Amino acid sequence: MLDLKATCAALLPAGLLVAVAVLQVTLTRTSGLTPWKGGGFGMFSTNDHAGHRPLRITVTAPERSEEIAVSPSLEYAALRARMMPDRWRLTRLARQVAAREQRLGRPVDSVRVQCWRTEYDPASLAATLRGLCDFRLDRGADPAGF
Repeated sequence: MLDLKATCAALLPAGLLVAVAVLQVTLTRTSGLTPWKGGGFGMFSTNDHAGHRPLRITVTAPERSEEIAVSPSLEYAALRARMMPDRWRLTRLARQVAAREQRLGRPVDSVRVQCWRTEYDPASLAATLRGLCDFRLDRGADPAGF
């Protein structure tokens, strides 16, 4: 006679792996999660990771509109936004950019964050960029008021 408790204990790890795999595949298809993150089940099938996802940050204010480089203090937030460019991570990055610019005495009315995925044509191997996000945070629209 099978022991139900032992059977459940034996099946639990496999069930958890299947659940993580399903969640990770769903997030890569719906939220732009890089297959290298989450469960990591897709990391051997693609080179779509943060290193192949260009990120552009543009700060605008009266008499100012410029693309800025990601500073070392913003690198972690930018990396997380590249890995999964959802609204929460993009908002957090934009707020940190605005705070840094204001600390440096530079005016900020809005911050725009754009991210692309590098894709390769299977026949020619030519690289193209496909847009993942084009996010803009305006001072007046942000409840935190950055």
